[in-house]
Amino acid sequence: MFYFGVPPAGRGGGGTSRQERDTHMKDSRNERLRAMFAGRGYYIAIALCLVAAGTIGYFALRERPVTVEQTDTPPVLDIQPVTPTQPVVKPAPVVIPDPVEEAEITEPAELLPQVVSPLDGTTVTVFSMTELLYDPTMADWRTHDGIDVQADEGAAVKTAAAGTVQSVTDDELMGTTVVIQHEGGYATQYSSLQADVPVQQGQQVAAGEVIGRVGATSAAESRMGPHLHFSVSRDGAVIDPHDYVNGGE
Repeated sequence: MFYFGVPPAGRGGGGTSRQERDTHMKDSRNERLRAMFAGRGYYIAIALCLVAAGTIGYFALRERPVTVEQTDTPPVLDIQPVTPTQPVVKPAPVVIPDPVEEAEITEPAELLPQVVSPLDGTTVTVFSMTELLYDPTMADWRTHDGIDVQADEGAAVKTAAAGTVQSVTDDELMGTTVVIQHEGGYATQYSSLQADVPVQQGQQVAAGEVIGRVGATSAAESRMGPHLHFSVSRDGAVIDPHDYVNGGE
């Protein structure tokens, strides 16, 4: 077989074989790699080492348990149970008033609470020692030392307070009259009574005890009909009977 031109590779004729060409190409690549690594190979090796070290460290830390060491001991709280207590209520201050001096009582304390009205009736003439009153019996103007109380004849007359019968008389002007002495200098007079009275001189009587009955024996007040003339004195001076009976004196 005849060939014209360049003889095929691998065959005679002094040409380069395929194996030689492959070897030549491999050596050429190796030389290029060596040339490349000769200038930059140092830095690449360092970078690869850093990447490898980081990867190993990451997995090592991930697999290793993390132990947190507590340096401070937490405080121990001593919690005591709280017992509820009742609220303390302070009492209000007690204000003690200053003692008040009692007013002086001019009337005897033992007498005034026991004074009663001697007769239930109508007062027709009032007490008047400063103004003159007309007396229809005497037909003149004069003072009046007591009160005149009209009532039915025979009505009971009572002593105004406890005391002692001082006198029982038949007065010329005032008719049958009983005078009783009381404690504290007081004296009460009951005039124009019926002639017969149930008490006598020196007798002890209680407040409200019957000492006579209404009559018409007073000559100085005869125009008035049956009535009681009642007068009160203290230490000899006449006072208003209303004040004595009502505790106003």
